[in-house]
Amino acid sequence: MNDLLDYFEKTALRFPDKTAVACRNLDYTFQQLKDLSQALGECIAGLQPGNGPAGVLVDRGIDTAVFFLAALYSGNFYVPIDPDMPREKIELVLEDADIRVLLCREDRRDFLRELGYEGEILTIGDANTPSTDDDPATGLHTQESPKGQSAVRTPLTDPNTPAYMIYTSGSTGQPKGVLKSHGAVIDFMETFIDLFSLGPEEIIGNQTPFFFDASAKDFYLMVFTGATLEILPSELFVFPVTLIEYLNQRNVSYICWVPSALTVVTQLNTFLQVLPTTLTKIFFVGETFPLKHLKKWMEALPGMQYVNLYGSTEIAGVCCFYELPVPFEGEEIPMGRALPNCEVFLLETADAAPGTDPDKAASRRFITDPDTVGEICVAGDSLALEYYHDPERTKNTFVTLTLPDGTCARTLCTGDLGRYDADGNLLFVSRRDDQIKHMGHRIELGEIESVVDRIPEIAKCCCLYQKKKQRICLFCELIPGCDWDAKTIRRMLGERLSEYMQPSKCYVLDKIPLNANGKADRGRLKEML
Repeated sequence: MNDLLDYFEKTALRFPDKTAVACRNLDYTFQQLKDLSQALGECIAGLQPGNGPAGVLVDRGIDTAVFFLAALYSGNFYVPIDPDMPREKIELVLEDADIRVLLCREDRRDFLRELGYEGEILTIGDANTPSTDDDPATGLHTQESPKGQSAVRTPLTDPNTPAYMIYTSGSTGQPKGVLKSHGAVIDFMETFIDLFSLGPEEIIGNQTPFFFDASAKDFYLMVFTGATLEILPSELFVFPVTLIEYLNQRNVSYICWVPSALTVVTQLNTFLQVLPTTLTKIFFVGETFPLKHLKKWMEALPGMQYVNLYGSTEIAGVCCFYELPVPFEGEEIPMGRALPNCEVFLLETADAAPGTDPDKAASRRFITDPDTVGEICVAGDSLALEYYHDPERTKNTFVTLTLPDGTCARTLCTGDLGRYDADGNLLFVSRRDDQIKHMGHRIELGEIESVVDRIPEIAKCCCLYQKKKQRICLFCELIPGCDWDAKTIRRMLGERLSEYMQPSKCYVLDKIPLNANGKADRGRLKEML
């Protein structure tokens, strides 16, 4: 079978002198990226023979691409770690994954030692590049390693060989590792590239940090096609005019950002000062895009391709897409339909099936009726392997179901709730744990947020439920120049929401706090209650 490095090496052979990855004034060509990755991979292999975790402290920069590929060349899988996480969480990840080899910037060594990390530390300086020769008998690459050992990369025979692991806190705040395989990434990337006709001509403007799973699409689009990965400096998103000018200077043609990053641009009326001149594809993923901001993008840039993507950390990539017509006249942006490589369907929620065991997905019926809410489930070869060191959670989340056509399939129960519209498109409703029971009614907090998002004067919002006091709480950020108070907002919502859905507490903030991925930081907002 092909593994991820097969795709990378074919790309490097086609485009050796083309820029693979760039950030500010630094870049690597595909040949340089290959040479550095192979050499550093030899160093890792000398310390950890294979099939184990190699930690990567992911600062924004071009060396991250080297570190990821080096881990794969060593026969291991990589584990991206956010260096700005609270130190307690970093320590939990290092302990849970049993990281014994860690790749990082040179100036991070002291930081890691201060954490008490006692394993091996490698930096880009360890990637000396001895001569490389092709073995004519096998076609494999053979190198003399820095330790004087000879090593050959052995082709993979099992598609379930781990490639990388993403840690996500989920609703509990406890980091949990989600392990992805070579086969799952290949299954998704081949479909994604073919579906959207993506190729080496693209310049990818990367916004998502590399410790979030959504960034993998950007990285592997470079690996598979020969597109250039342009890592955008994070500080640019504070200055959207400068951000758009940077996109133009770097000839960025494709972006896949979280909607919060896209709304930064329209909130400050950036398009009155500067327009993107090279951008052609605008994809978004990870959260709902407020319609008023989407429409501002479409009014300023009507010739773009706009695509809404939906996925889960437990999938290598995404599973649903919806290409939006321009202009878009709907009131909700659909998740759309399944990608060709998977099946997506709704199961009735556990409490909607009286007398059934809520842990047994097989006892729940498939939902096909429009506007009936169910749990979004996904079957296909792009699913993650497991939750690392957590067989119980793996067993409860990845189940074997008999599908309507009679076939049995390994299926992910996402915990997200959705419904079909009249055209058969899926619509996202909320997280299952965002579903509350209030005043005798079952309420999706996401539905309240969707209504609030349609009010032009409200720039951002986030809705939480304070269970102890049994009240719905709404946090709002207003557009510049708006002087509304909480009383005004509640009066506006009185015209739009049923009484039982009305927030009993409303907070007006200068800025809604965001997490590192640009989404509302619900943990920090909960601390304000």
